[in-house]
Amino acid sequence: MVALNIRSRSVTTEVLDAMTSASKNFGADLLVSRIFAEKVHDLFNYGMNACDDQALVKNCIIELFLHAAGRPELLQEGESVDTDVFKMFRRLLVRQITSCRQKLTSDIRTDLFLDETQMTQGLTNLQREALFLKFQRGLTYREVANIMELTIEDLRSQISKAVDVLLRKK
Repeated sequence: MVALNIRSRSVTTEVLDAMTSASKNFGADLLVSRIFAEKVHDLFNYGMNACDDQALVKNCIIELFLHAAGRPELLQEGESVDTDVFKMFRRLLVRQITSCRQKLTSDIRTDLFLDETQMTQGLTNLQREALFLKFQRGLTYREVANIMELTIEDLRSQISKAVDVLLRKK
């Protein structure tokens, strides 16, 4: 998992500056601006764990903000806002990664969380992403399942298998 460092903080500052500029130009809803200001570090961290391309992640966050600024009804305040933002970001990120690789894949999930560290070696990409969202971000099973578009049972199974793999390494 990528920890937010000084370099990534400067990138998220760039994203916040671009969002502020876009807010002035497009008259973005204050709620949308506030939501993204609160989520930009988490979105960037998630994106960097998914693909390790700062420019692509930054552009996806800005594009998502502009989309949400134009349609603020997509982000109604409530408990699901965090989940909705991550789900929309994940879809956009997958599209951009797939586009950059200029290929179609039957299992888009394989495009995310490709990096294997020694700790996560032996885990599938789906398991790495599930662990990141559940334990690094602290989301509920329902929220993670919603973001990853899985059933809660499938998610629990993936996390259980991942934990088994990690425990065998001890």
